[in-house]
Amino acid sequence: MNLQLAPNRRSADPGPWPVMGPFADDGARFVRRWIYVYFVLLIAEGALRKWVFSSSPAIAEALLVIRDPVAVIIYFSAWRANRLPSQLSLLLCALSTLVLSTLGILQLIAIKDLLPAVVLFGIRTYCLHVPLIFIMAEVLRTEDILRIGRLVLYVSVPMAVLMVAQFIVPSDHFLNRGAMGAGEGGIGQIESAFGRIRPAGLFSYNNGATSFNLLAAAFWLYSFVDEGWLSRPARWLSGLSLVCILPVSGSRTFVLSFALLLIFSFIGGNFNARLMGVTLKAYCIIATTFFALTFTGFFRDGLAAFSSRWDAALDDNGSVQNSIVMRFFGEYENAFGLAKETPLIGKGLGLGSNVGSKLTIGDLDFLLAETETERDVLEMGPVVGAVWLLARWAFAFFILGKSWICVRRGVVLPWLLLGMECTSIFNGSLAQPTSLGFIVFTTGLCLAATKVHDQRAPSGPILRRMTAAAAEGARFSGVS
Repeated sequence: MNLQLAPNRRSADPGPWPVMGPFADDGARFVRRWIYVYFVLLIAEGALRKWVFSSSPAIAEALLVIRDPVAVIIYFSAWRANRLPSQLSLLLCALSTLVLSTLGILQLIAIKDLLPAVVLFGIRTYCLHVPLIFIMAEVLRTEDILRIGRLVLYVSVPMAVLMVAQFIVPSDHFLNRGAMGAGEGGIGQIESAFGRIRPAGLFSYNNGATSFNLLAAAFWLYSFVDEGWLSRPARWLSGLSLVCILPVSGSRTFVLSFALLLIFSFIGGNFNARLMGVTLKAYCIIATTFFALTFTGFFRDGLAAFSSRWDAALDDNGSVQNSIVMRFFGEYENAFGLAKETPLIGKGLGLGSNVGSKLTIGDLDFLLAETETERDVLEMGPVVGAVWLLARWAFAFFILGKSWICVRRGVVLPWLLLGMECTSIFNGSLAQPTSLGFIVFTTGLCLAATKVHDQRAPSGPILRRMTAAAAEGARFSGVS
């Protein structure tokens, strides 16, 4: 089975761009460098906004879109290096931008109080960052994906310590400051139960911590498949950190998504013996660590707070099954109902986001809807909104199919990355900048990882270990 890296499909010379010493040989290296910058800013943006620039609300709010110019630099660099994705991908991105821009102009003409800045932010939300998925798939190599995974797992340990501290201290403590309330010195974290908050870690709010720790969980599971790219202390410390924050997070989304990732790992294990062994080992480690941590005070308090939130959800939905199903599918049912009452051209791109609310009424609120699917329909209208949702689902199933082929051939990393973001890729929020960043970045990683199984010319010990691990899994599962 051939798992080596693919050669550069484009032999074009990037010319004088960029000339940066060791980065001048390919041009794609320069693109990858800015992708790393994008990811570092995704992690650090919240800390800068709520702590470093907490006394300067103008700077804190500007940092909300700090990754926008980085995305533009990545696109420009990829174009100069002749490393743009396929023509079909470019055509779809250009077509969606054209359609939504035209829709935005019609909305500005027809809707009296709709602000141009709100529409521009809406177009930016749907169009600016999504092409990064295809650029990442074009330029990232296996070494880059594993380097990012190593960084995530290293950061996950101090992140867990910070989240536990945020859970323990009072809700009005400096550690629990919220970014949007920075200018007034206000506190903005979401309450969990019993006076506790949902820890946000380095991020502005809890949704960023949820996405980050799910990405860490996917790479943690993979570290047992290929044990050579991560040190043993890092593997065990990151695993302990993930279990520590399960109840402390106060997030049902995190716990359910973590369980879904384990389910994905178990399903993939039916076609890859090595992954099945890893999954069973992970179950044992998680259960043992969970039991040991129940003797600690913070963990018991976290369990009590999480149980209270879960019981409240059961009171609203009647059963565990209804609670889970309604959390994912309920918004689609509501969106179809709202479509009948929504104007054909929608109520305004960007109006359903917090930024749109801030620009329109000067305060943070959900002017249209809280869930992504409902927001899409209300902002775009029933026709364009339905097409957008169908296109998003089609793309999600496209990545699902490619990841499934990979796991059948013994390459498990794409399947694990898909498992951690499965729900987000279908209906995760694009209106919230941190959520948008993680959806785009993890989808790009997943799509890049799917290319491993038919790549060639490996180099370095990491790739040799990956090739051997994948070949061993395929041999045991009977897949050639």
